[in-house]
Amino acid sequence: MSTFDGVNPCRPGFGASCSFCCGSHNYRLSREDIEETFIKRGDGEGENSRVHPEKSLFKKLVEEGMQCCHVGFADSENGTVSCLVYHEDVSGSEMEVFFTGTCKTFLCEAWKELSDREILFAAELMQDWYYYSLLINSPDVLLELYAEYGEPGNVPEDVLENLQDELSDRIQEMI
Repeated sequence: MSTFDGVNPCRPGFGASCSFCCGSHNYRLSREDIEETFIKRGDGEGENSRVHPEKSLFKKLVEEGMQCCHVGFADSENGTVSCLVYHEDVSGSEMEVFFTGTCKTFLCEAWKELSDREILFAAELMQDWYYYSLLINSPDVLLELYAEYGEPGNVPEDVLENLQDELSDRIQEMI
């Protein structure tokens, strides 16, 4: 059903971004602790930047899921979660094999199931990395919201707050 014609679900704008497939939410940590980790990574602190992406440095929510240590907040993109490998030279390394073989070819279901309008609706509604990622990876919830409200500005504040709580609860149930 893909209607993709130009909007990148990973970086759609409005301050929204997603690295869910890379394990941005696969931590047994609070949102605040995850963000602190991402800030340190973007500042070049913390883990070794040459650690293989399949190596996890924190306890995972889903053990067989990804937790790439290269996901973080790039200095130039305040609050936008991204792959920090794009800022490094990985040519000729084991990282290059992983990066070109897995990362550059992976597309989540949002690429196939959601239209550009639905992605932009979610991005404008959430305007962050945390809730936006959870919403586009809950297409049933997103499609129901989009069908009911049509425009992000039409979503009542209490509905948005309840939605954020529901999405957070889905992750917290895994902890």
